[in-house]
Amino acid sequence: MSSVIVYLVAYAGLAICVGIVACKVRSYLQKPVHVRWELYPVAHEAKRASYGGSYLEDVDWWKNKQQPSFIAGMKGLLTELLFLHMTLETNTRLWYRTYPFHAGLYCLLGAFFFTVLAAIAQLSGIEPGMFITLIGNVVQVLTAVGFIGVIGGGIGLLHRRLTQEDLRRYSTPEHYFNLIAFILFGVLGLLCWMLNPSFFALSRDFTANMISFNFLPIESASFVVFALVASILSAYVPATHMGHFFMKYFLYHDIRWGDQPTQDNPNTQKKIDKVLGFPVSWKAPHIEGDGIKSWAEVATTNPARPKE
Repeated sequence: MSSVIVYLVAYAGLAICVGIVACKVRSYLQKPVHVRWELYPVAHEAKRASYGGSYLEDVDWWKNKQQPSFIAGMKGLLTELLFLHMTLETNTRLWYRTYPFHAGLYCLLGAFFFTVLAAIAQLSGIEPGMFITLIGNVVQVLTAVGFIGVIGGGIGLLHRRLTQEDLRRYSTPEHYFNLIAFILFGVLGLLCWMLNPSFFALSRDFTANMISFNFLPIESASFVVFALVASILSAYVPATHMGHFFMKYFLYHDIRWGDQPTQDNPNTQKKIDKVLGFPVSWKAPHIEGDGIKSWAEVATTNPARPKE
């Protein structure tokens, strides 16, 4: 196979991945305002989070300017992202399977980040030295640990879906296909890592060639296969339910922890005004929607009033 095709597939995979992520984020931002969860504790309530409180405890809370803690909020988000804290607390048996899988992906993302840095350094003319050697060693370790975590965690999750009745009932062919795809990706990557003395050097050179549009031949057949599979997977994953990784920021900051008073948020006020204008067709006695009446009318009407 021509090396040019490998580079083109890699460009296409990256472009599709970025495009799907951008479309999903844009779609979310254009959706109507969500219903507040009112679930506590909220991480950015630094002083009250320890006991599950909120600013609603204060008398005349709407008169006070809320000052959420950015550091506390990021700490809560990173705790969940990096350690899957809620899964550990609520479903420990699942955590022992899903955490290695996610940790493996984090390691691979970290290896990719350092590889890009090394490629930029190479293109900038920085001579190989102690720093580049250190990066190379880190990438080698992160890559091996990442592939092993994806394989082991993927097999564990697949086994759980196949053997646990309540989970199997809600599993679709897509769930099984995705896990198998990641397991195969991990196996191919680990084999490539084992067959090539320096997986880091191959990855760095390939990345540098992509950045500089210099389509030099790829000497390793195993790396060609790995690069193709990785590119296809990067384009596929954001379009599936496993693409939730890039939406977690909105899930936590905008939905689960979105407690900013409406009076302090003109954007939210506009969204609420728009939603209140939607027609209601829900005919339940406490709503009495007729497809013409708006939510604003429903909210300001007493359905228990005596009929005239």
